[in-house]
Amino acid sequence: MSSAGALRPLLSDDSGEMVVAPSGWAAVGQSGWEQLPLSRWMPLPPGSTLMHLPDRRALARAPGSGAVETVPGRHRLPVAAVLPVGYLRLLLPAHQRETGIPARTLPLYGYTAVADLNGQVVVAAARTDDFAPWTGPRPERARLEAEVRGLQRALPRSRVVAQLSVCALQHNCLTAQNTFLGRGEGALPASAACNADCLGCISLQTDSGTPASQPRMGRAPTAADLLEVGAQHLSRARAAGEPGMVSFGQGCEGEPLLRERQLLDVSEVLRRRFPSATIHINTNGSRPRALRRLFEAGVNSCRISVFSFTQNLFAAYYRPRGYSIEDVAVSCRVAVESGAQLTVNLLTFPGVTDTPAEIEVTVARLRELRVRQLQWRSLNVDPLWLLERLPRLERGVGMAQLVDAVGEALPQLEQGNFTRPVLDPVPG
Repeated sequence: MSSAGALRPLLSDDSGEMVVAPSGWAAVGQSGWEQLPLSRWMPLPPGSTLMHLPDRRALARAPGSGAVETVPGRHRLPVAAVLPVGYLRLLLPAHQRETGIPARTLPLYGYTAVADLNGQVVVAAARTDDFAPWTGPRPERARLEAEVRGLQRALPRSRVVAQLSVCALQHNCLTAQNTFLGRGEGALPASAACNADCLGCISLQTDSGTPASQPRMGRAPTAADLLEVGAQHLSRARAAGEPGMVSFGQGCEGEPLLRERQLLDVSEVLRRRFPSATIHINTNGSRPRALRRLFEAGVNSCRISVFSFTQNLFAAYYRPRGYSIEDVAVSCRVAVESGAQLTVNLLTFPGVTDTPAEIEVTVARLRELRVRQLQWRSLNVDPLWLLERLPRLERGVGMAQLVDAVGEALPQLEQGNFTRPVLDPVPG
């Protein structure tokens, strides 16, 4: 949908009571520091969460003048939506910090602009994927708890099982749940360390003051532990008639390429025992030589996360130790040369990813690197906190224009949110 007529802001007071702004106030969204119209929106998707932003003031177009101003009154706080999987945020909620008080850093959510349209809540977002293993119903709780207890009894000393038990039951992580259920993409967290200090890291926040949403595993598991958990998952999948899929590099760990030796051992055995399985790695792409050896050992799919293909933005966000965006690009080339499935996980942020310069660079690199699938990912972070730590950029044009530009320039590129299993040979 694209008409912005009669869109009014949603507001909240300190207690969380939400109201529609008075007549005449017009909703806007935000791209970086700039306010833009909600030119593309959709009804609030099922499974979304609405929340207010404390210590912030909502911005909107004022009656009469049309100037962007803070909305007065008790209901002055901006309201944001947190979207379910399979949707992409197009604009941030329009807001600024409250003057005169210290502002708390917001928790790690993907804050999205919302508005009211004649009594219906709408959101500046687009549907980007509908892959049933991810968007379908979650497992029944009693069954999940029984499966977790069963694997805990079978592998009582497993660090992998101990970590995934928390992820599956407390953090509702689907890949962790899959590992206990023997279906879909099963998680194999491997690393307690990382060679980056990402501003939006969900497993370790070093300086934001906000808690990590998926606390990182404290001790790395052995190769034998990873192999035992991975083999039981793939065995159950095979018994159910599925080729099976396991993945290293979860949200609750560091960088799996730092565990190269252990992952080589695990991958070699799993590939030999489960020749049709997808052995996948989610990585920052910092060590292309290690990645090449993993492909030789049996890994046949990778997802490489990128915030920006421009070095200054890349370094400002990742705060990497010992690698650059060019190392990441080499890892992408290594994946294609090795015949592995290559997916780029683009961490998007309105006002950064949607600037004209970034759009041009992103399209060019995706084409050059022969990426098979682009995964759209809304970066979960306090918007103002992040913007203050990045170089000041030209004005963004809105994420909708980026999505359109990628589709027009690269019509053969698969777009989505979720990694698919490798069912056919991947062309080199």
